[in-house]
Parts: sequence; structure tokens; C-alpha cells
Amino acid sequence: MIEHLGLTEHTRVSDTTKIMVDDQGVEFVLVENAFSQACFTLHGAHLIHFQQAAKAPLIWLSKTAIFDNKKAIRGGVPICWPWFGAAPASFGANLPSHGFARNSLWQLAETKEVDGATQISFKLTDTKASLELWPHQFELTLVATVGEAIDLRLITHNQSEKPAPYLAALHTYLNISAPEHAKVTGLGSQYLDSLAGKQQKASTGTLSIDGAIDSLYTQAEPSLTLSDQGLQREVAIHNEGNDTVVVWTPWIEGAAAMADMPDDGYQTMLCVESAITQQAVIIAPGESHTLSTRIG
Repeated sequence: MIEHLGLTEHTRVSDTTKIMVDDQGVEFVLVENAFSQACFTLHGAHLIHFQQAAKAPLIWLSKTAIFDNKKAIRGGVPICWPWFGAAPASFGANLPSHGFARNSLWQLAETKEVDGATQISFKLTDTKASLELWPHQFELTLVATVGEAIDLRLITHNQSEKPAPYLAALHTYLNISAPEHAKVTGLGSQYLDSLAGKQQKASTGTLSIDGAIDSLYTQAEPSLTLSDQGLQREVAIHNEGNDTVVVWTPWIEGAAAMADMPDDGYQTMLCVESAITQQAVIIAPGESHTLSTRIG
């Protein structure tokens, strides 16, 4: 699913992990072990690909995604941090949508093998530019375990001397066979419909897809299931540290309006996101908070 990127090996980090580059010199981290294959960009610590052995990819990537170390990448798992969507007024004015982590260059910090799986860590720390947007010293770590499932743990460590409020999302694009073949269960009894001004609506807990969706499920179970008749599989999704599951698809009009998504891209993707959207998590000085999702 990433062959079209034309990546070549630059540096071997371990038996299972390599730094790859495209023809523009953009760096990627490729992990291949007996269980699965995954690929990340250092731009945003962004998972762009995950595929279990002999199975269809679990993570969706736009065929027209832009890799220029400037623009957020369409597809994969963008890290929305330290806020989700438009920043709350209490955070300040004229701030970039979805924060700055997804458009920052991270460092590959550690690689190790754990029971046949590969665990890699990416780190991001505060800079003069970040402090102008979010006035807190921090260390942000993405710990990714690539095995039978993909496990992503986003750890926010407050290194400042004052409490740090944050919101976030692991904005996961999942690969589906077709909208009419996919459904999500475990979503709880109500949601906020962002397409209707965040109107609260009742839910059966099961979602089928037949149009544009931008919904915030605030009573979802920790464990969800994405069933896909076309791919003949059930994908288990387990979230922790979140207060919301965001489900999103742009549908026909939305996909057509995006330069970095094919017009028919909506037919093979569905976002199901572990997110903090309802109330900022307040991290005390010297303390940490973890937002996670496990998919497999």
C-alpha cells in the first residue's frame, strides 16, 4: 500500500527497523517483523501504514497524500496535539487547527524488540516557536508497538512549573472495503453531531455508513469493533485515556474538495479516533498523561 512512494533504504537501525527516504529526501521509519509491517514519517511521528502478515492493510493512506515536511499528511494516524480541531478560546486566538505536533519534526528515540514485536519511540520537546503557541515546557513521546496489532501510546509529560491543559486525538484513518460493508459497534447511547452544530443525538451504539459523518461519541466503550463484510474481518479497537471517540468521513462532497484525497477516497476510509475533546486534561507539573489506541 506504500509501494507508490518509491522508498529506498538510507540507514538500518536494527534487524527490523530501517530509515527510508523518498526521492525528495523525506525520511520514513519502516518496521518489518514476523507479525506485520508498519511505516512512520518523522514529520509528525505519523503512522502512515500498518499491515498484518498476509492480510489487507488496517490503516488507510491517501494515494495523493503530500509528503513535504510542511503539510499534515492525509491518512494514517495524525497526532492532533495539544488541542483537537479549533483551539479553545482559553488557549488563545489564531492558533493552528489540531495543534502543532502533526506538523513538527520528531526524533526517533529508541528501538527495541519485545516478544517478537518491535517497539519504537518518537520524541518531541518544546521550542521557542511551540512556547508561543502553547506556553508549557513538555516532552511528548509516541511509543508504538508493531506486532500482531498496532499499539500507539501518546505520553504528555509536563516539564513546566505550572499545570498544563491539553486536548488531543489519534486521528486514525482505517482501511475499509466499502462504506456499505462496514459498521462500528460499541459507540454508546449518545453522540454530538458536529454536522448539526454539535446537537446531542441518541445512538444505538452501532454505526452504519451512508453519508458524511462528523460525530463525537462521549459514552463509547473502551473496546470497539469495526466489522467489514467485504474484507471478511472484525477489527478490535481499544482506547484508553480518552473521553471521546470521534467518527468521521468526508463523503462525496468532502473528498472532492480535498486536493490530497482522490474523489473516490471516501469509499475506502473511515476515521475512528481515540480523542480528548470534552474537557482538557490538566497535567500537574512533573506529571504525565497517556492517550492510547490499539488496533488489530
